[in-house]
Amino acid sequence: MAETQGVVGYGTKILIGDGASPENFDEIPEPKDITGPQLTQEFAEFTHQQSPGHFREYKPTFKVSGDVSFKCNYLPDNLIVQRLESDYADQTLRNFKEEFPTSPAETYLFHAYVSRFEITSPMAGPLEANITLHITGPVTMNP
Repeated sequence: MAETQGVVGYGTKILIGDGASPENFDEIPEPKDITGPQLTQEFAEFTHQQSPGHFREYKPTFKVSGDVSFKCNYLPDNLIVQRLESDYADQTLRNFKEEFPTSPAETYLFHAYVSRFEITSPMAGPLEANITLHITGPVTMNP
């Protein structure tokens, strides 16, 4: 049996653009599980009276980049956390980067709005921020 080539997700980073330059990013502090982007495809139906075997026929139309969502420890005095909160309030479009702990490092670059900023306060756990980034346009993958 061959040894796995899988990589543990620990060490993945999510970064937010500083707004001044497309190359400058600041690391979002203390993220936990990160999900996304959810790359999906939309389809148009082309079924007609002679469709083979009575099966519906489809063709692809638009691609959708979806969302990136994550939890992080809520640090109300942190400037990056404050930027995320104000970007939600102001509906600011930002550039983001998701950086994976692979060798060589693989990254996803995308533009997104903060569509959700939710604080949770469990009785026996840390204050957390649940953040969702709604991507607009394509996701660029850089191996």
